[in-house]
Amino acid sequence: MSQGSTKKRWPSLQISLHAGLQIALICVAVSLAGCGQIQTKKPESVHPSSGEQAKSLRYLRTIDVVGMGSDDAIKRVIAGNDTQNLIRPTAIAVRGNTMIIADSGRFSKKSNITVAETGYGLSDAYMRVVDDAAGVIFRYDIKTGRMKVLWGVGDYIKGDVSDIYLASDDSFYVTDVEGRRALHFSPGGKLLKIYQHPPNIFRPIAITVDEVRKEVLVADETYSHIVAFDMKKATPIYGMGDRGNGPGKFRIITDMIAIPDGFLVSDRIELRVQILDRAGNFVAEFGRGEITFPTALAMDADGRVFVSDKADSTIKVYKAGKLIDTVGSNGYGAGEFRYISDMKVMGNQLYVVDSLNGRIQVFEFVSENAVEGSAESAVESSVPKNKSVAMNKTAG
Repeated sequence: MSQGSTKKRWPSLQISLHAGLQIALICVAVSLAGCGQIQTKKPESVHPSSGEQAKSLRYLRTIDVVGMGSDDAIKRVIAGNDTQNLIRPTAIAVRGNTMIIADSGRFSKKSNITVAETGYGLSDAYMRVVDDAAGVIFRYDIKTGRMKVLWGVGDYIKGDVSDIYLASDDSFYVTDVEGRRALHFSPGGKLLKIYQHPPNIFRPIAITVDEVRKEVLVADETYSHIVAFDMKKATPIYGMGDRGNGPGKFRIITDMIAIPDGFLVSDRIELRVQILDRAGNFVAEFGRGEITFPTALAMDADGRVFVSDKADSTIKVYKAGKLIDTVGSNGYGAGEFRYISDMKVMGNQLYVVDSLNGRIQVFEFVSENAVEGSAESAVESSVPKNKSVAMNKTAG
């Protein structure tokens, strides 16, 4: 792994017609790649690893069925006319006792609902389901087995939600890809803030929040950089990265997550994952020659990095930059995937959004040192903030 640094001051935004057309064609190609016919099939087999025994993950359960008005849905599968499958979940957020799921499908009934899952019950007390097509949020309380429908969120969202961040105050942030912005909602679904800046945000693909420094960080797929917004003012304050193929540069960002000392960023064209420190400086890279189409990132408490690869429907596991395990394969069974669009860590479990199979698969980390807590939400402020950093891109 090589060392280097990246500039944090951005050059003026200059995109020619030809370059703009190239970017547009790439965006269309990437968007179409995620589409397909949705089929529902119950798990029949488990393929936790490409080897004979799982080294990193153990399959636990599948969340895929939504039931209407049932009080006893946990630990069993709901059947009958009052059920709905998750159609095409796209993103998930998990923190403490709360989980949020973004689903680009729609629900047909306006009533309290319950989520059923195959296998064991969730340890979380609440679940929210964001259905951006129907424009509702469902707040799920496992103790009572009920969902409270919160209408109106989808009215602000123009397309798929690509990422969600769940804050410590139970509010949540989503990326509105087609709307070219990120949105902050209260626990009850009231719109609180809009984070947008056309010269720097075109296709927001990932989001995280530094709650200590009061910054909202948004990774943009098209402009290939990370923009930090002031949490309260909703104004951009600095940027990290730039378009290119060198250290600290990106060509098409597919995901960005916070880790204790900085960020992990995956790149669709460069076929690698880069590690940046908290100031945005390049630290290292890994995955070249091993990753073909990275779509989602996660990191456990032991420092293992999980990279989903759309090309072969697997999760590749890295430790200290070295590939140590490959989990899963293409298919409909347990431990098999058809386009992983997001992954999140909570405690000793990994939640995997198996989008085209219309479900979320839950895995347990095979580790002796896993501890309670979300790796993504543990953003540390170990690197001093550089107040002198400013953006050069301005609205025309």
